[in-house]
Amino acid sequence: MKKKMGLLGFVFFSCILIGGCGKKADGESYTVTVEQKQEQTQEQKQKQELETETSTKETLSISNTEESKAKDDSITMLVYTEAPNKNSSVEIQYPQFTNNDALNAMVYDKVQSLAQIDTSLFSSDARLNIDYQSEVTLNNNKVVSIIFWGPSSIDDAAYSTSNLITMNVDLHSMKELNLKDLYTTNADFQAVFFEKAMFPESPITSYDKASFPEMLKLQSPEYQTVDPFSIEGNVKFFLKPDGIVLSLPAVHATGSDHFEAQLKYSDIQQFYLLKQNLWENK
Repeated sequence: MKKKMGLLGFVFFSCILIGGCGKKADGESYTVTVEQKQEQTQEQKQKQELETETSTKETLSISNTEESKAKDDSITMLVYTEAPNKNSSVEIQYPQFTNNDALNAMVYDKVQSLAQIDTSLFSSDARLNIDYQSEVTLNNNKVVSIIFWGPSSIDDAAYSTSNLITMNVDLHSMKELNLKDLYTTNADFQAVFFEKAMFPESPITSYDKASFPEMLKLQSPEYQTVDPFSIEGNVKFFLKPDGIVLSLPAVHATGSDHFEAQLKYSDIQQFYLLKQNLWENK
């Protein structure tokens, strides 16, 4: 009888141990399942964030592309890189226009000329470095106005030169325009220029807005020994929808190579020589 009781006690105790172990195992299984779910949830969250970020970047990229196209679908910006020799480096951005081969040929010839070495002054093997940006500042059915700007240097020059080159093409005659083709630049014109000139804002200028009045003053006859308007081709210009920008050689002491100032078309209409206003698209 004692043996039976002892055997029954042993069996009962074993069952308790087995039941406890079973509960512990169930607890461990539950813990692992929760952790796995948390890991899966975290992975799903990271995946969703990555997909959202990618989608946002793609949307921004599409938006930027659409804005670029909306600006002017008829213009594609290219880069000219043909250097005059193996020692040189040339990068000139320039526009190509849809359905205007004659204009494209003129622009390409202009760009090629900018990348040439003046062999009357330098060796044909001289090291020429050019890095120009470009922008079309006005494009309508009468005229196209283009600017090229940026640094250039040749051989071992201590400093690079900051350049501004303009190109204004009459789309009817397919000829480049000079300032004197459009305006009488006499003493009265110059007086209006110094009275009405304003900071050009964009796309290119040599000075900030705060220093503009002082820089304009340095261009006046009070400080200049030579009238810049009296020298053929000395004053460059480009057209914008809201005005004409004149580019003059800067006073050397200012540390810049060129100076830009804008005039409203209405301020100098009395000096205009053509019958049609080129800046009006009609």
